[in-house]
Amino acid sequence: MAKVTIDRGVLNIDLSLLDSVLAFHGSFHIPLSHVTNAYVSDLEDLELEHNRKGAKSGLRKSIGVFADPQGLIFVDVGEGDCLVVETRGERFPRIAVQLSEGDPNALAHEIVRAIPDGGPVIDD
Repeated sequence: MAKVTIDRGVLNIDLSLLDSVLAFHGSFHIPLSHVTNAYVSDLEDLELEHNRKGAKSGLRKSIGVFADPQGLIFVDVGEGDCLVVETRGERFPRIAVQLSEGDPNALAHEIVRAIPDGGPVIDD
């Protein structure tokens, strides 16, 4: 699980201590100028193919670095909806995390609104 916040032009994705250990990766601090999109998905729709580093415990939780049809993706996702952040100029082109609190759809809209020159977001 992750806590995701926006602070002073930076998207902070803070992983829990256990997830950081399992994923062999700490938290992320990404300038909003490197974020290109944010949306909601679920584990099945991510189409994870190969586990590069980390842990996958069946259908209940996947955490670590995976390959998918679009390249590398960092994943910390269990059952249900997750937040997916697309980036440029960062180690991972996509990062998918399950939120420890809050609505992933509302947060995705907030991130897209905060992207410099991101344009308007149309709420459903």
